[in-house]
Amino acid sequence: MNAESMLESPALSLLIIEERANKDIVVGVPHHAPAGKTTLPCQNHPDSDENAGFLGRYVAEALNCCSIIACNYTIDVNKSLSSDYAMQIARWRPKVLIEIHGHGGKKAKHDVEISSGSSERDSYSRQIATRLIEILADADGFKSLSICGQYCKLHFKASESVTISDGRWIAYHIELPPTLRKPSVSPNGKPPDIGYTFCDALIKAMREIHKF
Repeated sequence: MNAESMLESPALSLLIIEERANKDIVVGVPHHAPAGKTTLPCQNHPDSDENAGFLGRYVAEALNCCSIIACNYTIDVNKSLSSDYAMQIARWRPKVLIEIHGHGGKKAKHDVEISSGSSERDSYSRQIATRLIEILADADGFKSLSICGQYCKLHFKASESVTISDGRWIAYHIELPPTLRKPSVSPNGKPPDIGYTFCDALIKAMREIHKF
């Protein structure tokens, strides 16, 4: 079974680890489930980030970098440095970690929230958010979507995510709304085109800022 098929499975609980040439940047997705599966078998994080894995893998393939995706996982992998997910990231020794998440649209103060884990590090998240706004200014569907990287203005601050607060790398915790992750005409299926448009902008911004 290939990685895309694994991401589509609502039943399998597994960790998809893909090593690529560029180890300076890693893309992680800690709470993936396919669209239509809203929950995870995880007591500490029962809500899934539907379809986040497809977008994370797309970014990793474009950057030719390592990726790790926890699918329907039984533990909250980015909350402990001893999790298999966190330890694999540490083994790669990246300079930059991008984590793709998804929110339900009710609690977030902005459609896309980007955190680097603390107010002291939000120069990173603010820079990437600013560049994304510039790149997507004329893109279809983004005029009504807000993007914020200022720590004090976020709901999803990621302050308890140890993979984001770890000082060994620059980290970006990116929370995406359902609009960018889930198809509008069906409860199931892969992300809509607008989600991949956002990913293309993220790829461009990462290459410009971090010279990948």
